[in-house]
Amino acid sequence: MSNFQTQLVYALGNRTKVFPELKKVFVRPLIQIAVKAINQEYIEEGILDRISKKYNVPEETVDEYYSVIFTVLRINLGTLSQNVKPAEFKQLLEELKLSAECIDDLSTVVYGLKRPELISGLVQKTKFYPHLIACKWRIDITISSSILNRVLEPHIIMEWTFSNGKRQIFELSLTKFHQLRHAIATILVEMQKVEQQCASKNIICS
Repeated sequence: MSNFQTQLVYALGNRTKVFPELKKVFVRPLIQIAVKAINQEYIEEGILDRISKKYNVPEETVDEYYSVIFTVLRINLGTLSQNVKPAEFKQLLEELKLSAECIDDLSTVVYGLKRPELISGLVQKTKFYPHLIACKWRIDITISSSILNRVLEPHIIMEWTFSNGKRQIFELSLTKFHQLRHAIATILVEMQKVEQQCASKNIICS
C-alpha cells in the first residue's frame, strides 16, 4: 500500500462506507465548498443545510459527505502525497466504490490548473510548527561489551526528519518505544475525532 493510500484510508476510517452513496449532483457543490475552505475564502452560512434540503438528504449525512470530500482533497494535496499519480488516485477511489463521474470531478480539481494554488492554500491553513516528514528506525542489540559480558536488552534507534530540514536521532528502550507508539496512536485517533466534528459542525474549521 502506498503512502497516499495509507494516509487516506486511515484519515477516513469507517467513513469509507459512504463512497458508494456519493452522487455527482451533490458532490460537485461539496467539492466547491471544500475548495473554498482550503483557500480560506468566504463560505455562506448554512450552505450545507441548503444542500441537504435541495437534494433531500439528511443534514448529518451531508455533513459526513462533505467531511469525506474535504479529506480526499486534503490528503491528496498534502505535502507527503504531492507525488501521487492521477492513475493511482483514480484506482484507489474506484476500489472504494466511488462512481466514475465523481472520480473525474475530484481528479479535475486536484490535478487541474489550480493545483499549485490549492497546495499553497492548504500549507497556509495548516502552517504552525515544523512537522514530521520521514521516520527511519532500526533495532540495535549489543550482545556483549568490554564492560558487560552479557546479552543486553534491544534498543530502538529512531531518526526523524522534519519539514524545516532538521533531523533528530534518539534511542528508546522497547518499553519506551511501545509507550511512544501507544501515545501517537491515541493522539491520531483523537485528531480524527476532532476533524470529523469540525467538518460536520463548522465548514471553516475543516
